[in-house]
Amino acid sequence: MSLLLNTGKQQGGRHRSGSSRGSLLSALLLLLLGSDAARAQESTSVLDLYDLSEGSGQEVDLPRVLQEISGLATTPDGRLFAHNDERAAVFELDPLTGQVTKSFMLGAMGVRGDFEGIAVAGERFFMLASDGKVLEFREGEPAAGVRFQVHDFRLDRVCEMEGLAVDPTSNTLLLPCKNTRWDGWEDRLIVLSISLDSMELVTEPRINIPLKDLDKRGLGKNFHPSSIEVHPQTGALILVAAREEAMVELTPDGEILATRELKRKDHPQPEGLAFLPDGTLILADEGQGKRGTLTRYARTQRGGGEGR
Repeated sequence: MSLLLNTGKQQGGRHRSGSSRGSLLSALLLLLLGSDAARAQESTSVLDLYDLSEGSGQEVDLPRVLQEISGLATTPDGRLFAHNDERAAVFELDPLTGQVTKSFMLGAMGVRGDFEGIAVAGERFFMLASDGKVLEFREGEPAAGVRFQVHDFRLDRVCEMEGLAVDPTSNTLLLPCKNTRWDGWEDRLIVLSISLDSMELVTEPRINIPLKDLDKRGLGKNFHPSSIEVHPQTGALILVAAREEAMVELTPDGEILATRELKRKDHPQPEGLAFLPDGTLILADEGQGKRGTLTRYARTQRGGGEGR
């Protein structure tokens, strides 16, 4: 802009004043366009594209078998799957009605445990137990029992795990620590990762940020993840914390992009998060003595919700 203005001054003369004014207008136009582009570039938050304010979602009840729904995942062809808390049973859901369209189990009767997350990578399904064991299996036929393999990373020594997601960019599974048990991770948000190629734990945490950074964004000094998902277009990491009634969005490298408050009236215990192919964001809540629920949030251009 300064170069254009200097050029106008050097030309001088009354007969060139129109050229100077034109240069000035051009410079201002470029400045405005540049500002718009900068704002568009800064507005990269996924959560900004959804109105998460109270009553803005479309909620449906789940069957009683999913009263304690504990995780959501979508397949490459866009189907929605869920699981419950105490038995390794997998349910395909109609996201519009919440009805079960198919179910199958891990093992003949569905193994028992404390299951806290589900994820899908191609034809590979994964379910997470709170002690860090990962069960790998393939999709089963209706009412079938499928074989599974257990990967034990002995993570119970360092974390209580909750939430599971696939990051296609790094070809890893992501596992958030709900409660850290290692002194070196005290008061930090930790997300671990497992290579899908080798099924080995990556040495360094994928995310390791102090909780005080979340506190600065108004989330308080605690954040206990209950679910995690990777946004399919941007690669951003979205984490939900049922206890704190909050969501946080991070870049793949752990920079905080956005935070959101969830209203207890809408989300008494959010335990699952997924994105549908059309961009719809879905949250699943345990029923707390009632039926579990699915709540759909359509993607909007204006965004909304209550940030912190």
